[in-house]
Amino acid sequence: MAFVRFNTISRETTPDKVAGIKVMAPISGEVTLLSPALSGGQLEGVSIKPSSHFVIAPFSGRVLDITPSHGQIIIQANNKVQFAIQLPEQYNQHLGEGLKIKVARGDSIDAGQDLMELDLYKIQHHLKPIALQFLLLDSRPFSRVLVPHKNVEAGKDIIFSLIPRPKKQDTQ
Repeated sequence: MAFVRFNTISRETTPDKVAGIKVMAPISGEVTLLSPALSGGQLEGVSIKPSSHFVIAPFSGRVLDITPSHGQIIIQANNKVQFAIQLPEQYNQHLGEGLKIKVARGDSIDAGQDLMELDLYKIQHHLKPIALQFLLLDSRPFSRVLVPHKNVEAGKDIIFSLIPRPKKQDTQ
């Protein structure tokens, strides 16, 4: 299901009070929704214009895959939900210049642990504006994905509230 829009949380509540799975921001910065057309309609997520150099683990889990030359890390939470953290595809030709990956494939990760360091000065020579994509790899188990903030602080603000689809009731 596609993201509904920014600020879908009602005015009477806060992101902390919405039922569902909370995912913290992996980097500080300004958040915009990615168009599903950018990923062929398959992946959904946000683009974050970084205001810091460090990308942290938004939850505890493990590293499934890394493509350092493309600035991509695929992580899985302990609840099996998978995400990709990556620079946009147009950065691939720069072979990871300005990136320092701090984890390896198969590593266990703890919430708040450093995953990657960005040299924003080097990256801006090839990618303007600088953006880091945070993608939910499979949104089918969720009826809604709320993106409650337009600006986030890494490890402190919720970037996604994932609302699971209701379980089907067995009828007898």
